[in-house]
Amino acid sequence: MPGFHGKYDYSVDVKGRVNIPAKFRKALIPEAAETFVVCRAPGGCLRAYPQNFWHTYVAELNSRPETQETLRHKRQLYDTTFESTLDAQGRITLMPNQMAIAGIAREVTLIGHEHYIELWDPARYAAYLGNDNDFDAIFFQSIQAGLLKK
Repeated sequence: MPGFHGKYDYSVDVKGRVNIPAKFRKALIPEAAETFVVCRAPGGCLRAYPQNFWHTYVAELNSRPETQETLRHKRQLYDTTFESTLDAQGRITLMPNQMAIAGIAREVTLIGHEHYIELWDPARYAAYLGNDNDFDAIFFQSIQAGLLKK
């Protein structure tokens, strides 16, 4: 199954609408119903899950024991969650509170992460990535931790 891959930069219109790249729209399966669930994410960005993957994520989240930590996580997550169906121009709508959390104003960077899309303020994303010279160190740390295969 195709997933979301690549980086795209777009403008956000005055109504908070963001274009979803055609390549990403083509990767949606019918079960997604052309709908994304947008919520806050680590690092100061947003995530847009296709509706079908959102249901999988929520099922996993709800399977965790209810502790103070998981309850706090759920409250912070659901407080910012909004469902948006693609409009005729292939856009989704971001809510003002979501945009504020992610620092998104006029421009947005979309990053494909296989099963979901991250939405970043471009300057915040650049600062988060830091120096590209860090790539080798991060790559080899991931191999040592068993996260990547050689």
